[in-house]
Amino acid sequence: MEKLRSYLVTRLLMMLGAVLLLEGLASFLVRRLLLPAAANLAHYTGELNIFNFGDYLRFARELVSGNGGQVMAGLMGRSAVILLLALSVLLILLPVVLGVIWYTRRVLARVGKIDEERQAERAAYDAQRNLMFSDFAHDLRTPIMTISGYAGALSDGVVKDEAQKKQYLTAIRAKADRMSELITLLFDYTKLGSVNFHLKKEPVDLNELLRETAASAFSDMEDAGMELLAEIPEEPYVVSADRAQVSRVIGNLLTNAIRHNPAGTKIAIGVRRLAGMEMIAVADTGVTIEKDPKQLFEPFVKGDDSRSETKGSGLGLSIAKKIADMHGWEIELRQPFGKYTKAFVISVPERT
Repeated sequence: MEKLRSYLVTRLLMMLGAVLLLEGLASFLVRRLLLPAAANLAHYTGELNIFNFGDYLRFARELVSGNGGQVMAGLMGRSAVILLLALSVLLILLPVVLGVIWYTRRVLARVGKIDEERQAERAAYDAQRNLMFSDFAHDLRTPIMTISGYAGALSDGVVKDEAQKKQYLTAIRAKADRMSELITLLFDYTKLGSVNFHLKKEPVDLNELLRETAASAFSDMEDAGMELLAEIPEEPYVVSADRAQVSRVIGNLLTNAIRHNPAGTKIAIGVRRLAGMEMIAVADTGVTIEKDPKQLFEPFVKGDDSRSETKGSGLGLSIAKKIADMHGWEIELRQPFGKYTKAFVISVPERT
């Protein structure tokens, strides 16, 4: 709507400028040419009267008496005066009429274009939504099939060995947890886009929050055989932010680094100050991401194009991007990043 308003105001100013210019030219022509010509003709033909029924009778009488030529000349002179005056009025009104027509056509064309763009955006949104639900159903189907198969084997008494029963039950629980995680992520993603959701901003020491989030992910990194490196300044960096949502962003980035890299990967979370901006980097020495960085933050897009549910839902980065955008921050993928293979970098302005 703001773009349309700006467009309409710009075109209106252009139209007014053109109309004023043409009005000036028309006024010059009327004052210097048409009105003087009309005045001369009026003086030549005498008093300007409207051609009425009496003129017909006089004209007929004069024709009979042989003086019709003089009367005809007078009548033609008065018609020429009227024509010049009408032309003067037309020239004065013409720029305004042309300006209104031009502006109307421009407005209608712009509105039509905006309507087409909205329809295209709507179609793209519907296609993306359908793809998202299709991918989500795909990610849920595998654990459901596993749970159904294992539960059926246990209920039918196919599995006799107690150790194998325990293995099946452990797998069922793991798949159920996975389904719960997927549903929670989808709920979080849709909640962030709802009109009723609002950030609960408060003064937050961002550096302290980074230390807390990194510490909470330390055990998962150890279990995955990875090493955590933290370079976070001790001095506070206070911004207005939603503490829980920002923690989720950093947590999602750390979780992605753990899930999508092999054992032995070094994961670093570092902070740098630059021109009133704090740059947060979650970097690692793992594998590079082949996916287009612009598509990487779309829902259900995965860096390795894999649909295996062990690789994540594809929603973590999309949620992180949404939360960053709502705070007015920027998040991007950089690879390589110094001595690291890649890094997700968040730019946080000092005054937010």
